[in-house]
Amino acid sequence: MESFCAVMFFISLIAIVYFAIRWIINHFIKNGVNKSYKKYTFISLIAAVLFLTVGTIASPTHRSSADQTSTSSRISSKHKKKNASNESKRQASISKANSIKEKESSESALSSSKEESESIAASKSESKEDSESIASSESESSKKQSEAESSSIAKASSESLAASSSSAKKASETSTTDNTSYTKDGDWTTAASGMVFVSDSNKYYTSVKNPGNYQYMTQSAADNSGAKPAPRGNQYARP
Repeated sequence: MESFCAVMFFISLIAIVYFAIRWIINHFIKNGVNKSYKKYTFISLIAAVLFLTVGTIASPTHRSSADQTSTSSRISSKHKKKNASNESKRQASISKANSIKEKESSESALSSSKEESESIAASKSESKEDSESIASSESESSKKQSEAESSSIAKASSESLAASSSSAKKASETSTTDNTSYTKDGDWTTAASGMVFVSDSNKYYTSVKNPGNYQYMTQSAADNSGAKPAPRGNQYARP
């Protein structure tokens, strides 16, 4: 059908051209063509125009244009649907990306909060350890100081007691010496009754030549101090 329409189109076109030339020759040159020929030419021209119109409507070009219009509308509709689908996909992708971003942000905030809590707990633990260490150091220092003070006090008390004992001993010896003075007979000095002269060798005598080289005390005090009576005398002392 399309081929027939195309043939009719070209034939009509050729006829129009031919009869148009004949019409021009008839009107402008006027070579005596009869009326019947003129009428036939006019009818033929109308028929050619009619066939040309039908051929043009049925021609592939027209149908192609219609098809192109339909195809364009279908393509446009497809493009619109595709654009709508792409837009919905893009919106879904953006929404999903925002959701993932919010989730990551919340996880990051939670992790940061957890790290801060752990850091605060570690700081508190270190502070507690420091406090305990300081308290232990202060306790040890106080203990050492107390021990040193106690030792110093005990030492001072011991020294004071020793000094008091020595003073009492000296006072007793002085008192004894004052109450029991020895007597001098020539070069010899004789101790009073119950008194003796104690040498550096821890021996005691009753008579000596140089009493300043001996300690003068009671015999009982000499015995208590560990002194022993001299077994024999010499040129400086007599038992």
